[in-house]
Amino acid sequence: MVLSSTDTNPPIEYVPNFLTPSQALELHNHCETLAWRQNTIKIFGKTMPVPRLECMYGDEGCDYLYSKSVLLQPIAWTPELQQLRLHIESSTGYRFHIVLCNRYRDGRDSNGWHADNEKSMGESPAIASITLGQKRKFQMRQGKKGKPVDIWLKHGSLLVMHPGCQESWVHQLPKTTRPVEERINLTFRPHINGKICNEETDLK
Repeated sequence: MVLSSTDTNPPIEYVPNFLTPSQALELHNHCETLAWRQNTIKIFGKTMPVPRLECMYGDEGCDYLYSKSVLLQPIAWTPELQQLRLHIESSTGYRFHIVLCNRYRDGRDSNGWHADNEKSMGESPAIASITLGQKRKFQMRQGKKGKPVDIWLKHGSLLVMHPGCQESWVHQLPKTTRPVEERINLTFRPHINGKICNEETDLK
């Protein structure tokens, strides 16, 4: 599913069955063994725990700073994450150098309204997001006053936010009081320090 960029539709592509059930299960099991940790973030002068677990894998030298307070340094790619990166690059035509991993343990874990516009990703980045585990509502809106667009991200799905999305749209994964199980989210991103590889890939 591709939504054209309008006042009500963000420039994204959603592929609900990007991974087969067996692929998604194997990947979810692998992701449970990643180096998860709970970071702290500074907001309005106050330091507090990030409301989810995080870790990052990627090319050497591709440090990632967000919200001017959380610094993630890449761990070397696991074979499974590297294979997934190549699969996504081949399917989308975009090149990625890091994968920021988020683990939402229950409905209290969340990610508030924001745009992924860190300078380390370069201008107009494309971002590819894999969902594993619990289906959760993902919301996007244009600017601060736009009407939210709800997208339910299911197990094994791929969401691609195309170049230009981060400049004009924001997104969030809201809290929920519903009983929900764990969701793992893998967001593949470019990086200005990323090494050049996969020269045979037909890139956009």
